[in-house]
Amino acid sequence: MAALRPLTRPPIREAIVEVKCEPVELQRVDELRDLLAGAFPNVKPFRLASLALQLPEERRGGDADAAGGRATGWRCESADGAEVALIRQDGLSFGRIAGYPGWDAFTDRFLSVWGTFVEVARPIEIRRVGVRYVNDLRLPIGDQFHFERFLTTAPRPPAGLAPEIADFLTQMTLPGGAEGLRVAITQATDAASRTATELPVTVDIDASWDRSVPVDDRLPVRLTQVLGSLRDLKNRVFFGLVTEELVSAYS
Repeated sequence: MAALRPLTRPPIREAIVEVKCEPVELQRVDELRDLLAGAFPNVKPFRLASLALQLPEERRGGDADAAGGRATGWRCESADGAEVALIRQDGLSFGRIAGYPGWDAFTDRFLSVWGTFVEVARPIEIRRVGVRYVNDLRLPIGDQFHFERFLTTAPRPPAGLAPEIADFLTQMTLPGGAEGLRVAITQATDAASRTATELPVTVDIDASWDRSVPVDDRLPVRLTQVLGSLRDLKNRVFFGLVTEELVSAYS
């Protein structure tokens, strides 16, 4: 594992914070969409069936209801596409797609949007808080390439077979070390983007806290504390998954 420390060039492709709550009225979500239009002018309807089936836009047809979907909210993007707010009847997801600004700026922005969500949608309680980071790692390929040089949990081939692994996908869910905390980890190579000198590997870390908490005056402080715990958890997981040799490329 690598020593936990700030990175000069963190390999973050996407960062997401999500809060799920007891469902609210769709009309309130629509009001929130209009209120956020200045910061998130590009809006598309979010439909439950479309997301679950992962249907591409061109296959949904002109009428979104053709897929049997039920409107649950809106996907709202900033003008430059760097920020996305998914406002739903059951909560809010806020993502940074490009140019990660650092934890403080990222969470401050989320908490601002979340405050507006609470004011307009008026949820009664929250049920889940999640922090998800998708990291895009680049493993240098040499004559003696072995995943163990870069990843601490790389898979091993069966005994009797060649040690080289061309491609892999691993998933695991682990307890987070405190009540309500857990983390889901996905590691996958991107063989299609492989070059003569590097192999892309995606490390997806989804840390979550599953507890029912009322939305009251004490929630902002508690939510900030929970987000801090989730940040610590996802950092410990990331640096536990990689070696010093790999992290040095991003330091």
